[in-house]
Amino acid sequence: MSLVLLSSWSNPSKRRVAAVRAAHERNEQALLELLEAYLVLKGRKRAAVSEDTVATYHKGVRDYLAWAWPPDASGPKVEILKATSDDLDRYVTELQVNGGHLSETSGVSLKPSTIATYLAGVRTLYRAFEWAKAAQMPQGVFAPRDPTPPEERRPALPVHLYRKLLDRLTPEKPDLLRDRVAVRLMAEAGLRISEVIQLVIADLHFGERILIVKHGKGGKQRSVPLSNSLVADLEAWLRIRTGLAAPGETRVLINMGGKKADGKGMSASMLRKTLAKHYSALGFPTRYYGAHMLRHTAGTRFYKASRDLHATARLLGHSNVNTSAIYAKMDLEGLFDVVDKLDSESE
Repeated sequence: MSLVLLSSWSNPSKRRVAAVRAAHERNEQALLELLEAYLVLKGRKRAAVSEDTVATYHKGVRDYLAWAWPPDASGPKVEILKATSDDLDRYVTELQVNGGHLSETSGVSLKPSTIATYLAGVRTLYRAFEWAKAAQMPQGVFAPRDPTPPEERRPALPVHLYRKLLDRLTPEKPDLLRDRVAVRLMAEAGLRISEVIQLVIADLHFGERILIVKHGKGGKQRSVPLSNSLVADLEAWLRIRTGLAAPGETRVLINMGGKKADGKGMSASMLRKTLAKHYSALGFPTRYYGAHMLRHTAGTRFYKASRDLHATARLLGHSNVNTSAIYAKMDLEGLFDVVDKLDSESE
């Protein structure tokens, strides 16, 4: 958010008037600006709030507005500034039963985790209203609990499928080498997709075999050790990248092809689409789609290699070792070893 927009929300009296007007007029853009100003000026992470978090909250607020005041309606079904906990409970229930209210999610059953992110965005909107002294946040509203354990919701990629993926991403073709580097940074170095796309050449220190994540979750910085083979792939990619990057572009991953973005830094959405194409071409089950699945793969491999949750937490950038405990349960290969022993015992 620009400093000009931030300053427009910094005056308390003007802030209240602007928030009330935006709610009464269903001015979606102004309400999203209020939300973002609150996150940047008053949120826990302040200016370090990630673009992904802002985008996720935006989507939740846009869906809530489409429910409370449909765009084609003459007036609101629920007055935004007077919404109660009962209103938000109805909203959550409708998300669970009928899906979202935006064109891309209409009629699509939403997972409890998705509902939770929508609700987090709506809660933040009402915190912003409280900050503007325009409304009170409804209390006691919760997203439905997902009965599926985390290790089943977010599995790691099995070793044989990971090998198939790397076999497809041959270093001989520039675009495949770029994708290979991206995959290995997530699945072997444990980077988040947001960390991968923000990585710049100056963050790579091949002499020490480390990279520096300067824009980690919550603005935290960490040093990540690299294997010799990953360093070799990175060096090969940077040699090719030199002739492909746009002038002044410092990010490691760049777009290839297309008129506007050619040679410029790759976005998270473009990287996700690229990964999805590879998964589809290889016939991967849909439960193994996504970018974050690769980070889970790294966590599982770290734990399997070390059996040390503290080392796993350090490599992944977790401040709490308990966050890394899930990777002890994700080792599906280890479970195969257990059931295979039953076969050998019965022979």
